Amino acid sequence: MRSHRIRSLPALLALVTIAPLAACGSSTSTTANGGSSAPKIGVVLTYNLPGFWGNYLKYEDQYKTQLGVDLIGPKVANVEAKGNEAAQQITDVRSLIDQGVKALIINPADSAAIAPALDYAKSKGVPVVTVDVAPSQGSVYMIVRADNTAYGTKSCDYIASKANGSGTIAMVEGDLTSLNARDRATGCQNVISSKYPNLKIKAYETKDWGTDPAVQNATTALTAISDLKGIYVHWSVPEDGIIAAEKAKGKWADVGQANHIPLVGNDGSPHECDLIRGNQLDATIDQPADKYAFYAIYYAKQAVAGKTYNDGQATDHNSKIVTVAGNLEDALAAPLVTMNGDNGSTQVSSSSLWCNNK
Repeated sequence: MRSHRIRSLPALLALVTIAPLAACGSSTSTTANGGSSAPKIGVVLTYNLPGFWGNYLKYEDQYKTQLGVDLIGPKVANVEAKGNEAAQQITDVRSLIDQGVKALIINPADSAAIAPALDYAKSKGVPVVTVDVAPSQGSVYMIVRADNTAYGTKSCDYIASKANGSGTIAMVEGDLTSLNARDRATGCQNVISSKYPNLKIKAYETKDWGTDPAVQNATTALTAISDLKGIYVHWSVPEDGIIAAEKAKGKWADVGQANHIPLVGNDGSPHECDLIRGNQLDATIDQPADKYAFYAIYYAKQAVAGKTYNDGQATDHNSKIVTVAGNLEDALAAPLVTMNGDNGSTQVSSSSLWCNNK
């Protein structure tokens, strides 16, 4: 089958914005390929929290028009069935298929438990693109996600480079039912064991990616670990609470000051970049909400059109198609972000970061 060239986001935006769009309120629009009807694509998310997901949804609203699709949803499992998100997503997928969507964009709450929803979509001939989280079971058309093992590797390598010898890094993990959390934990553990033999990791799992439990895990680490050399938190939302906990316990010092405890998170949200500029957060990983939204819609539309891709295929947006748990993934670039660009990182002032393009 023919392999399709993957365009960069800027090139695609230039292409699609020259196509005439239907008047506001119309249910159809002219697509980038010249068609007259926008394909209906269902959206199933786990969260719509402020920060990464709040911004992701804003980008979806922007790109659905530019790419000429009709997005149905989002259905947000955490809002609809708090505490039973995986089961809710199966219901949501069935509901959207009943509404006649031609493809689905899904952010799985659980990498394994999403399999029945994926199987049902496949049985109905509805292709699925997963965004941010890769399924560990089930078949999808494409995964839009960055290399999450590299998240953990880069984050813990950066903390270790500041540790000056032996000690312990506290890792506040996300929910390990998610392949993302498992990959980030693996990346962190592997780089420390292979490169920093005098450092060790104390891991704290956080069920359902809960903010309050994550802050409590970090607070426990501040009290229990006498040789604490840094904190790695798998996502950005708990960071304000962790900083507040350090201040409450008299253990706070700005980045660069003596006795500072390095803190590194993951997301690259505008708030995280502000924390870096304010010398409160050492670093983050730029998880590109703009590109996640754009390419999730892009690949869903390509799936409807019957385009195909191959393992190992290079893109023209600095990524490569790889295989993850039997499915193809566009492994988007996600650099480490710091104040000054040390250790091969990207400076927080860079215009390439989505946090600077609010």
